[in-house]
This record gives sequence, structure tokens and C-alpha cells, in this order.
Amino acid sequence: MTPAAPAQQQPASWRELHARFVQAPNLRVFFYDAMRKPGSGAYFYASNVLETCRRALEQTLPALPAPRRAAAEELLRRCDFTPEGMEDAERELGAARNLGLDTDPLLGSMFDYLAADGPEGRARMLLAAFEQGNPDVIASLVSPVFHERTPSSDEQDSTARGVPFGGALLACRLGADCGPGAPRTLELCMMLGWCADSVPAALQQGLGAHFAALDRLANQVADEIRRRDARRLVPAPRD
Repeated sequence: MTPAAPAQQQPASWRELHARFVQAPNLRVFFYDAMRKPGSGAYFYASNVLETCRRALEQTLPALPAPRRAAAEELLRRCDFTPEGMEDAERELGAARNLGLDTDPLLGSMFDYLAADGPEGRARMLLAAFEQGNPDVIASLVSPVFHERTPSSDEQDSTARGVPFGGALLACRLGADCGPGAPRTLELCMMLGWCADSVPAALQQGLGAHFAALDRLANQVADEIRRRDARRLVPAPRD
């Protein structure tokens, strides 16, 4: 029997902010605008901006092959952070932690899941996240099932089979921004040289024959989410 979801659900007010994030021509401007108006997932998206832009700033552009360099340059253009500006932004987000990031509805969903008591409690929190509907939050919470359901001999084999990318592919299947010019599409090109017009196409290019199995599993997990089959998506307790 599927556990009942909590009586009160967070409103899906993150959708407007998500649309602004996807369409933002300047992620630095988006970051500071979000930080001035907390709530509706502002801290969640602000954190995502800094993670992406930090990776771009860490690249040594002259050492990159042309396609990777082009992706890094596009991310840097979109980010519009200097190294000093990135440090300032990280300090500002760090100060917000003292105000209680768990008040952010999207980060709060993740904190609630981690703090839940046992599999039943986590299943209830998953149902709440399903109702909230954010594809990135949902994919992050259920990504451990890719490790559980993909047999591998060691970490290297797991990576070759694409297990660490299962959550990213699932987020795409749930409606995340994964198309041309999306930050995650550019990141795969910049970091790994998997350069394509979408995240799934980039993963198919990089994983080769292993992509089909990962894609099947992502679609299976997405179907379980749509059926609200939360218990199957909670990792088995460890001894």
C-alpha cells in the first residue's frame, strides 16, 4: 500500500522562478535578483547558478579542445562572474544559510527527505516532492536507485555504465531544461567533451552502447514516479 502524502503540500510557485532561470541571458543578474527575493526556490536556483559558474571559471581555456572551449566560453558569457565576483556571491549565499535555507521550498523538500524517519517517512517525503513537481529535486532524491538497479563490479565500471548520470537523464525525462544551450548541456561538453544539442544526446555520445540500458532505466523510474510508486524508489536500508 502506498503511504499517504503529507496533508499540506508546498505550492508549485517555483515554476515562475524556474522559467526565469531557464530564460536568463545573464546568470549573475539572475543570482542577485533571486537572492533579493527569497522564497519560491530562490536559494535552490541560486546554488545551481554558483555550481555551474564555478566549474566554468575553473577551466583553463587555452588547454581545452575547440568544442569544449566554445562551451566553456558560452557558459562564462552567460555566467558573467569574475573570480572575485564569484567569491562575493558565495559569501552572500553562505550568509543566507544562517537565515535558514530550509525555508526555501525546494531545498526544504530535500532536507525533509534526508531527515525523514525510515523508509516509510522517506516515501511520504518523496510523494510530497512528486506533488511539488520540480524535476531537478525529484531526480536528485531518487538518483540512488540507479546505483541499486545497475550491477557493476566497481566505481570505474559504474561510471562507464553511466550510473552517475542517471539522475541528470531522469531530470530531462521529467521536463528539466536539457536542450540546446541549457547549462547542463554545455557542462557535459565543457567537462567531458560530450558535445550535442541536448543532455540525452550528449550522454548517448559519451556512453555509447551503455546508454540504451541507462535510458531504459530512466524511463522505468520516470514511470514509477508518474504512478506515485514511492516505496520502490526509496533505497533499501543498509545493515
